[in-house]
Amino acid sequence: METARLFKRAIGDLWHVGKNYYSLLFIQIFCQSSLTFLSFFYMSRLVNQLNVGDSQAITSLLIQYLSLFAVLQLTSTLLQPTIDNHSEITQRKILEQPYEKMLRMQYHFADNADTVQRLERIKFGNLSRQSSLYLINVRIPFLLNHIIRMFLGLVFLAPLVRGTNLTAEGTWLWVNSPWILLIFVAGILLSILSQFIGSQKVAHFMESVGEEIIKVNTLFNYENDLLSDVESGKEIRLYQLEDKLHENQLVANEATFNLMSKINRLGTNWHILTVVLGQLLNYAAYAIIGLRVLLGFLPIGQIIQLSSALNQVLANLPMVIQQTAMILSQPDTLVEYYAFMDLPEEQAIGSLPIEKRLDNAYQIDIKDLSFTYPGATEATLSNISASFDIGKKYAIVGENGSGKTTFIKLLMRLYDPSSGQINLNNIDSQKYKLTEYFQLFSVVFQDFRLLGLKLGQNVAVNQQYDANQALATLTEVGLEDYIETLPHGLETYFGKEFDNSGVKLSGGQAQKVAMSRALYKNAPFMILDEPTAALDPVAEFEIYQKFDEIVQNKTAFYISHRLSSCRFCDEILVFDQGRIIQRGSHQTLVNQAGKYQDLWQAQAQYYQ
Repeated sequence: METARLFKRAIGDLWHVGKNYYSLLFIQIFCQSSLTFLSFFYMSRLVNQLNVGDSQAITSLLIQYLSLFAVLQLTSTLLQPTIDNHSEITQRKILEQPYEKMLRMQYHFADNADTVQRLERIKFGNLSRQSSLYLINVRIPFLLNHIIRMFLGLVFLAPLVRGTNLTAEGTWLWVNSPWILLIFVAGILLSILSQFIGSQKVAHFMESVGEEIIKVNTLFNYENDLLSDVESGKEIRLYQLEDKLHENQLVANEATFNLMSKINRLGTNWHILTVVLGQLLNYAAYAIIGLRVLLGFLPIGQIIQLSSALNQVLANLPMVIQQTAMILSQPDTLVEYYAFMDLPEEQAIGSLPIEKRLDNAYQIDIKDLSFTYPGATEATLSNISASFDIGKKYAIVGENGSGKTTFIKLLMRLYDPSSGQINLNNIDSQKYKLTEYFQLFSVVFQDFRLLGLKLGQNVAVNQQYDANQALATLTEVGLEDYIETLPHGLETYFGKEFDNSGVKLSGGQAQKVAMSRALYKNAPFMILDEPTAALDPVAEFEIYQKFDEIVQNKTAFYISHRLSSCRFCDEILVFDQGRIIQRGSHQTLVNQAGKYQDLWQAQAQYYQ
């Protein structure tokens, strides 16, 4: 029952994503399949009319046939371009859903390495595991085609059922007996059972080697990406890795070939048995139909309709079973997929709008703040209480793992606290609209990302931007002269993905653009996570010289491992094991025995 609910949910999700595609696909396949049945249906009637010599009826049948054939063929042809477009869109939506989920889920899940690994498994499983939503979608057109043809075949076999007659007399009574039909149905069921068992054997084998296939494909794709990556090319050449990577590719190809050969051999053995049973049923059915026509139980023209319809049923039935069995073969794929998709999403708990203030008078106070990562046994932050004055600059320092970054993420509501609260202007931040609360923060993360778009669009993070404002912020971080050298100024692309004249920035230049982006947003809180890590000493000094000018009257939080940079801040918060153990100015803390003094002395040799 659980498996049935799982696949019911999968089909429901596919319908929700691609209902227009599936609706049009059904109409087109029905029209296309009907052409085959239309031909032998009218052919059988034409033969009957030729047998009695009714020329008027023959003309009428020909007109009907040609008219219906033209309508069905035209409908199928006209629908094809639209179906192709919807098919592409549906496939993209299916592949995009896990990534969209990453943006909707609570950030502490998205920020977790295990979640990222699960996303990677789903990504590769989509293309290699038969029960993935993507491959179910790929199989649906084939399955739908075989189901419709089989259904139409059964409909056109109706005269065979109506032709049975228990009251018939004579030596050939058995030919017209319904028992013949029952025996024939039993033969079909035996064929179905054989096909189902064979498909299950193949499916179980594929499931047993599924992880091995994914492992081989993952290695192959990873090394393929390395070989096509220009940056990786330097190390590949310097360390002479070409032969090793090529050898790995050959090993992956051979492993894939061996696995697929085993699958094909297993499938072929069962397929031969099914084909033999199908052919025996074919011969028996043709013999019965022929005898019924010869004995006058059926019109002579019916032999065309019945034999053709029977052939369609016997040809498409195994394919329906095979495709269905493959879809149902690896339910664990959907279990993993929906476990990921069911991770909690960000909840719009708050409803209060943020007051718009031109003076940036937004004050944050923290009371008894604690946070524990899901699944962790120890708290990352414990009982932190602090107040921050409007317009001051705060440095946050401490050893790795002391809770600095987690604290900032809680401050921005990327994480929700396990206990305690963060107040904005004396109101619990959880009561504000989350999207409006995010607008209060301009952030430069250490692992920032620039997009393969125009410089101005990168600064504004928008296709439309104010050129004067973008240029002003770039000037503030010291990129004015560089912009003048660009071929198209603010309209110059980063990288060459969209424009061959695009440029590649150095690490320091990219970091300055990221700082410019934060300034362009012009939010009341500025958060800088190692903002000068990629800058050379001269550029770093220039940034610090203009630090107050750049941050202006905003409240700023500055995370740094370089304690020399903390001198530019009004106060320093020293984190250790999830707590704030010291707080004060640089001069106060450096002359005070404690963690900050120890850290400063450990780095002092680099400042002399």
